[in-house]
Amino acid sequence: MATTPKNRGNLPRPRRTLVLFLAAIIALYGLVALINLDNKKGDDSAWKPKLGLDLEGGTRITLEAKANQGKVTKPKLDQARDIIDQRVNATGVTEAEVTTQSGNQVIIEIPGERKAGIVDQVGKTAQMRFRLVWTQNLTSAAKKVDTSAEQKIIDGIDWSKVSLDQMIKAETTGLAALPKDVQPGIAALQKQAAGFVCTPGGVQVEDVSSKPLVTCDTKTGEVQILSPAVIEGSEVKSANQQYNTQTAQWTVQIKLKGKGSDVFETVTKALTPAQNRFAIVLDGEIITAPSSQAAITNGVSEITGSFTPTSSKALADQLKYGALPLTFGVNGSEEIGPSLAGTQLHAGLLAGVIGLILVVVYCLFYYRGLGLVIIGSLLVASALTYVMVLLLGKGMGFTLTLPGIAGLIVAIGITADSFIVFFERIRDEVRDGKSLRLAVEAGWVRARSTILAADAVSILAALTLFIFAIGVVRGFAFALGLTTLIDVFVVFLFTKPLVSLLARTKFFGQGHKLSGLDAAHLGIEGRKVSQIARTAEARTTGEVN
Repeated sequence: MATTPKNRGNLPRPRRTLVLFLAAIIALYGLVALINLDNKKGDDSAWKPKLGLDLEGGTRITLEAKANQGKVTKPKLDQARDIIDQRVNATGVTEAEVTTQSGNQVIIEIPGERKAGIVDQVGKTAQMRFRLVWTQNLTSAAKKVDTSAEQKIIDGIDWSKVSLDQMIKAETTGLAALPKDVQPGIAALQKQAAGFVCTPGGVQVEDVSSKPLVTCDTKTGEVQILSPAVIEGSEVKSANQQYNTQTAQWTVQIKLKGKGSDVFETVTKALTPAQNRFAIVLDGEIITAPSSQAAITNGVSEITGSFTPTSSKALADQLKYGALPLTFGVNGSEEIGPSLAGTQLHAGLLAGVIGLILVVVYCLFYYRGLGLVIIGSLLVASALTYVMVLLLGKGMGFTLTLPGIAGLIVAIGITADSFIVFFERIRDEVRDGKSLRLAVEAGWVRARSTILAADAVSILAALTLFIFAIGVVRGFAFALGLTTLIDVFVVFLFTKPLVSLLARTKFFGQGHKLSGLDAAHLGIEGRKVSQIARTAEARTTGEVN
């Protein structure tokens, strides 16, 4: 019985697969070249991977903690360390190290050149509060006035007796609407505002949630008297940087939760549009005091101001990762050099090169000509890994450290294992009676599930390390997971199509003795590797009939 030829459109097309895969790699390098057009050469070059603190040096910041209430405890210090770690290492792969020391210090080590404002950013308590604007458009005093006596009067009043409705009425109709027993405090607040100096560099005020506050907007110089906090920063559910295409400005969108959302709806309903305002205060400084344009019922609002891409992201990160439970002062900030000597780095790289050479020599000795396929695949995997390190460094701040390099080197063995599994399946199929060209396709069907299973285990291990580990271990896990994924692409889109093409050549397809696929090397007798064994032929005939 004659068999119907297979539709050629369903057959593998190894040449096309190879061309498209190599074209994709070239396109990635082209993208790096395009990014590099806007960069200066040298350290800013897109062709140079970002290096970690252990390889390049960076900035070490020492913060000393002070408790707002009570003592500096280990749980509070650990909580602050975790929040700071999230702020400076939000992606998990920038390799910033945050540790505690001496019971009241947090040490931050950030690789690379010092970034402007990084010290202030990581140490801010990020206490955000929503307050009503009781008095606005006051001018800054030319000289600071001592208002300690007025502060004692303010501190002596129980402001918790002032209800939300009374605070709203004070804004909409005037401060005289407040109860008589708090009027001495209002007079003291007005004297404080008259002597308040607003400096562009920032203000130093004691921001107590339950008390009114005199502060200013450092961008405009406007001094304001604000009500006690009506919404705490802890009621912020999320904060995200956004670009408003209508106003062409960067903004920070915040979403409130629970009680905060209900209070926000009440306040925005009561305030008169374009006349009354509410202020958003961060660490005692007004970051924005917008007018209420409409009632906001879903708890989602937008913070606007003179934001840049950098400042809007910094604010969103501070709000997103929460307020620090402690107040921090900068106890020291210094530039540090690489912690690893050059000889140690060279020794590690040399060990990796020696290991790679040993793998190559063994593959050439055992697989002969097929060893060239392994070398080619490793070179392609290396090229793809390098370009991904460059792009991830630019796109998400991936920083290469010595543990990360170790992860890349470990992946050499994973990649080599994939090739060996495939080649051994081919050899088994040839010994079983198939011709070499048939053995390549049949061996691939059997090998690919094994390769995917092995790589899945490595990816799961890397993912587990990345989620549960901290510091440079996450860099190792990220590098291991990245190179394992690259191994899948290389084996499926380069190694297998290349072997399919080589099986059609005379050198490999006819079983040259240096090809690694000759009959003697495979342990078969009585036929060429390009022929089907009689037993296999008989089985095929029997199946067809």
